[in-house]
Amino acid sequence: MIADVLYGLIEIVILTVFCLGGAFLVPPVAYWFMTPMAVKILQDYGIRKKMSRKDIFCVAALIIISGATFVLVILFAGRSGVASSMSLWRLALRFLIIFWMTSIFDAVVLDWWMFTKTKLFGVWLKKLSGREPEVWSVDPQWDGKEVLKLILEFAGSVILAWIFLRFK
Repeated sequence: MIADVLYGLIEIVILTVFCLGGAFLVPPVAYWFMTPMAVKILQDYGIRKKMSRKDIFCVAALIIISGATFVLVILFAGRSGVASSMSLWRLALRFLIIFWMTSIFDAVVLDWWMFTKTKLFGVWLKKLSGREPEVWSVDPQWDGKEVLKLILEFAGSVILAWIFLRFK
């Protein structure tokens, strides 16, 4: 169980580095993937969605590095689970812990806390527009698909566990 949580923590670190790296290295791109309210505010301030070659390179590098690292952690967690003779449900639980830790951290810390409780959005908006923003933070987008995502992660965990045990 401790190893499962450790793998989940590694994924959280990867997710955090990806999100914060994107927010600080390529803020014009990162903030366009926020909530519809944030996009409307950006448009109202006259900030256009544009990407320079440097932005494209940074985004591509972040996606490749974090994606590859995420996959490597899943592979290592699966291989070590098979090596320790885990059952299908125990290995599926390992993957589920990893996925749910990452999803819940993303929803609570990166979506809710960073958007609603910090002024990062307003600071960035002020830097780009040169104007004092009326809105310093935005509400996260809760579109009702969060529960469906958790269910799909459960199904994905069982499928992944089956694949690892089938092709050991």
